[in-house]
Amino acid sequence: MHKLIKEGTVRTGLTQGIEYNGWTIISKKSPICNSTEMDNLQKDLGIPPPEMVFGNNIVTLSKGDQTILSFNARDALAQVEHNDNNIKVAYAAEWARNSTRSDVKDVVKPYDWTYSTTYKGTGEGFEEAEEPGVDVARLQQQEPILFYDETILYEDELADNGTTLISIRLRVMPSCFLILHRMFLRVDNVLFRINDTRIYHEFGSPYVVREYTSREDRFQKVFNNLPAAKSDVSLLGDPNWVGSKLPPPKTFTRERFVL
Repeated sequence: MHKLIKEGTVRTGLTQGIEYNGWTIISKKSPICNSTEMDNLQKDLGIPPPEMVFGNNIVTLSKGDQTILSFNARDALAQVEHNDNNIKVAYAAEWARNSTRSDVKDVVKPYDWTYSTTYKGTGEGFEEAEEPGVDVARLQQQEPILFYDETILYEDELADNGTTLISIRLRVMPSCFLILHRMFLRVDNVLFRINDTRIYHEFGSPYVVREYTSREDRFQKVFNNLPAAKSDVSLLGDPNWVGSKLPPPKTFTRERFVL
């Protein structure tokens, strides 16, 4: 049997989760950071934070008394590059060439203004491994969903020239669970990028699997996949649709945690 957890409210802080097969998966949601919290975050990180940071949102994965992995905005932002990078500057220059906004020069900043991160969660003990991998076939089977939740860590609209969104989706079924941590980046007229971290476990298995992929492509190539009329541009803001149009990963890693 499983036990569902629900405490508090979104306004004051909502905790939801599930206890099942010795595992506890918790998702905590709180309001967006206030000005004081944003100031403290900037001092801590050394860069201006994104427009919307949900600094008190956290997802934790525990087995018994041991926390295996957690996800939070502060640690994700800590992996944003602080220095100029030729690739980042090149993107900014292309953005400037394609934009009609007079203030677009402001995107050339001494840090990664897209807030891209390769964050894979906070926790130690994962080691590189060739197998096992995420069992996609099992995930495609029809199973009851015992618990599902979505949460956001941070978001920025890149001065109205795109978006960066860090989101987490949790799904627990009778046979397994999957956590998807996704960074979705759209820089208008420049590029799309999706960095995905999947945490997967089959109940009874001695392993927790973590797979990380990074995919990207030029904006125009993805744009050209829109329906013939090119009228439904809202698809360009749909991470699932964009993800279906991106090429195979340029980066792929697989790790496992031995229980």
